Amino acid sequence: MLDALKNPLEIRNLLIRNRVVMPPMATRFASESGKVTAQLINYHIERSRGGVGLQIVENALIQDEPIVGILRIHSDASIPGLNELAESIRGWGAKAAIQINHWGLLTRTADPNLLAPEQISGLVEDFSSAALRAKTAGFDLVEIHGAHAYLIAQFLSARTNRRQDEWGGTPEKRANFLLAVIRRTREKLGSDFPLSLRISGDEFIEGGRTIEETERLVPLFEEAGIDLLHVSGGGVHSREWTGLPMAFPRGTLVHLAERLKKCVRIPVATVGRINDPLLADRIIQEGKADLVAFGRALVADPHLPHKAFRGKFDDIRKCTACMDCRMRVVDLGWKMKCSVNADVGREGDSALFPASKAKKVMIVGGGPAGMEAARIARLRGHHVTLYEADEKLGGQVSLAIIPPHKEELKNILDYLTGQMKTLKIPVKLGVKVDSGLIKKTRPDVIVIATGSKPSIPAVEGKAKILTSHDVLGRKIPKAENFLIIGGGMVGCELAEYLVEKGKKVSVVEILREIASDAESNARKLLTQRLVEKHVSIYTQSKVQRIEGNKVIVVSEKGEISNLEAEVVIACVGAAPTQASFTGVEQMKPAPEIYPIGDCRQGGKIMQAIHDGNRVGRII
Repeated sequence: MLDALKNPLEIRNLLIRNRVVMPPMATRFASESGKVTAQLINYHIERSRGGVGLQIVENALIQDEPIVGILRIHSDASIPGLNELAESIRGWGAKAAIQINHWGLLTRTADPNLLAPEQISGLVEDFSSAALRAKTAGFDLVEIHGAHAYLIAQFLSARTNRRQDEWGGTPEKRANFLLAVIRRTREKLGSDFPLSLRISGDEFIEGGRTIEETERLVPLFEEAGIDLLHVSGGGVHSREWTGLPMAFPRGTLVHLAERLKKCVRIPVATVGRINDPLLADRIIQEGKADLVAFGRALVADPHLPHKAFRGKFDDIRKCTACMDCRMRVVDLGWKMKCSVNADVGREGDSALFPASKAKKVMIVGGGPAGMEAARIARLRGHHVTLYEADEKLGGQVSLAIIPPHKEELKNILDYLTGQMKTLKIPVKLGVKVDSGLIKKTRPDVIVIATGSKPSIPAVEGKAKILTSHDVLGRKIPKAENFLIIGGGMVGCELAEYLVEKGKKVSVVEILREIASDAESNARKLLTQRLVEKHVSIYTQSKVQRIEGNKVIVVSEKGEISNLEAEVVIACVGAAPTQASFTGVEQMKPAPEIYPIGDCRQGGKIMQAIHDGNRVGRII
């Protein structure tokens, strides 16, 4: 099984142990000045230990651009730190690569349309010098970033390159800057050192570069000295294709690699919403690509390759494409975290140590927080039992997977429920924990993970207001017109769900924009779908009064709208539902009690799982 994915591959003279690629993904684990840190090294060590074949370090800047937490390779002073990073990756069997890049218009430090010829020549030297530094530092391969929204891609795209000289005007002339970079880099690296190119096969936007145009160009890049073509998608104005949210199907960009593979003789790598090793193996078997980049899947589970090659597919913690990692790094400029893997960013101190004393641990609540706490506590040697009042595990995630394009959230439930079985953790379903049960079982530790209940706003009128739980967890009311109070991510996803069930839906949101709590790419796609599906959206507005089937909505400017709605649903947040165990504190000795997840403080899946992980470690 997975023979294609396991099979080694040679790129120029570099032998890769398997076809699994870790693509470059920004983490902001570098120092403020762009230097290698212990945090970045430990992050990469864990992925190499996990069995990656080719590991490409995130884009390193060829100039001293002031972007906090992004690697820089602009001077020889960066070489010692980069050497330590490269050797750390190589020490665990992966081949170490690094991507070199310039952000161009994104940081206003280089506009393709305003650069003078001597400035362009200077940039060519900067790229090639950075590549030589990478080779000197001990990397096995260098990748030139010619994709997405950055400088080289800006030169390649008619949408951003309006020059009419040798650097623009036709597809071939727009490619001259990249060709100059490749040729000069090949000169400096020599004939034997492997060189990769990351390129968007298609920008997926009117006026941008198409796959047909890219098919004409890639043979030129191969002839100039490229040894590996790493194919992704998207551009400056279509960045949802560069960081693919859950709404995109798995392997959504494979067709680009498949087409470009027919145009070149060198190996081709594909990327894009691939979190399943069986899918990856099939892609290679069918000749659509030679290597598969897993990306966020390796953030979620750095040991995915080893688990897959041993046939332990149920032990793989699959990425859900929730986009919270990208929202932190790109939208907010923060360090990377992962919703489903609490160890990301602290790999150096994430080892689990056996408990000094095995305790009897009662977990109350079988959502993600409770199951993660149970998993960690059991791995540390505690005697854990999990109690869930419902007849199934999952908590609110069982409802969250119901709206369109949310199916991937089931990955985390599959993993955690599977871990309950693998670790032989007793699970008591349909059991409500009370003080009597606690006194009977006498646990040393109680972890309260009872979640939260949706809040209902105070609105004038006597109409009944439902919650998202009422609608998703039961039959949809027999009505035609629905109004949702609250246009955050939950409210917007519920609106799409109802529209697809044939309902007419209005969304009232007090903020300036809807889905403001979503990652920018996911928000863009979600809002586009709501507009296409004719959902009526009222921003900077609030519901003032409900009179029968009439809802009076007032805007920030005082404008009044009378909307028809037979059903009103509140999506305005949630309130903790901590269990109350009267008399437990009188037990001798009193148990340790830890509230976690939404019952402590409402949040997303990330907060729940990280909270459960934290408490599982301190018990």
